Amino acid sequence: MKRLRVVILGASFGRHVHAVGFARHEGFEVVGIAGADADKTRRTADELGIPEASADWRGLLESVRPDVACVVTPVDLHHRMMMAALDLGAHVLCEKPTAMNRYQAAEMRDHARRAGRVATINHEFRFQPARHAALALVRAGGIGVPHRGAIVARNPVWPRRAPRGMSWLSQAERGGGILGALGSHHSDCLRTFLGEPRSVFASVRVDQPLRGPSASAPEGGIATADDGVTIHYEFENGSTGLLDMNASAPTRWERYEIYGEEATLRWEAPADRLWRLADGREEEVDIGAEHRLWPREGDHPLLAPFGVLIQRLHDAITLGVPMEPSFDDAVAVQSVLDAVRASSAARAAVRVEIPAVLA
Repeated sequence: MKRLRVVILGASFGRHVHAVGFARHEGFEVVGIAGADADKTRRTADELGIPEASADWRGLLESVRPDVACVVTPVDLHHRMMMAALDLGAHVLCEKPTAMNRYQAAEMRDHARRAGRVATINHEFRFQPARHAALALVRAGGIGVPHRGAIVARNPVWPRRAPRGMSWLSQAERGGGILGALGSHHSDCLRTFLGEPRSVFASVRVDQPLRGPSASAPEGGIATADDGVTIHYEFENGSTGLLDMNASAPTRWERYEIYGEEATLRWEAPADRLWRLADGREEEVDIGAEHRLWPREGDHPLLAPFGVLIQRLHDAITLGVPMEPSFDDAVAVQSVLDAVRASSAARAAVRVEIPAVLA
C-alpha cells in the first residue's frame, strides 16, 4: 500500500483523533504537526513520534511538502490554511465547520478542483454504525419514502456548573458555537436522508453565556458564540426536518429519528444500536458487519469512524475512487449554516443558497 505523508495543522483536537488515526493507518505517515504553542506542540510530537513540530504552520508546509494536509484549527484559519496547502500540491482533509461562510467554502472547493487535488470534510459521524446502517436501510426502501427527520441533542459543553474555559469555541468572530461544532454534523445527517434543504427557519442563541477561566482568559469570559439552536428545515422534495440543540445541558443525550411512509428509524448516542418502529411495534435492527466499528478500549469515540473516513481518503487519492464526503458536501452544509444564522437574525424563513462551481 502506498504511504502518504501527512502534516497535521492543529495540535489540540488534532492530537487526540487525527494524528492518532493517521498514524494507525498503514497507508499514511504523520511527518509533521503545527500548533500555536511551540513547546506544547514539540511535546505532542515527541509523545506521538512525529519528526517535525512547529508553531509556524506555513513554514512547516513549505519545508515538508506533504501529500496530505489535515486542517484541525479554529475555523477562522481554515480558508487560508487549505488554500496554502493546495498551492503546495497537497490533498486536504478539513475539519468542520468548513469556513467562516459559504463563499470561503466555495473558494476552497473550487481551488481544489482547479488544482486536481482530493479535498474532503471531516463528517466522520456518517460512519457511526447506527446512522450508516439506517441510511443503507432507507436507500434500500426499508421504511418507504422518507418524509421527516428529527434530531434532539443535549450536550454538557458549557453547563452552568464548572463551565468549560473561555476559548475560540465561544467566540463568534472566530467561528465558534455549537451550530458549527455539532449542527454541521446534524445538518449533514438530515440532508443525507432527505436531500438538500430548500429553506430554514431558525433560532440561534446564547443560553448560558458564562465561560470558565483559561490560559487566554484567566478570569473567564462571556460567550458571543451560540450554545443553543433550533432549526426547522424544508427540503427540496417537500420533506421537513427539526434540529434542537442545547450545549448547556447537565448531561449528554441525543436522539435521531427518520420517518418514512411505512416505518420510522431511531437511534441514540453513541449510535451503536438501531430500532425500526412500524404498526405499533418497535424492533431492534441488526447492524450488519459492514457497518460495525471495533474501537480499541480507551480510544476517543471518534477515532473508529475517523478511520473509515481516512480509508476513503486513501482510496480517493491512490485509486481515484470518488471521495465521500466530498467538498461539495462541505459547501452545501456551510450554506445551510449561513442560512440558519440569517434566519435567526431576520426572524424569518431564509432560502439556502449554495454557490455554483466556478471553472
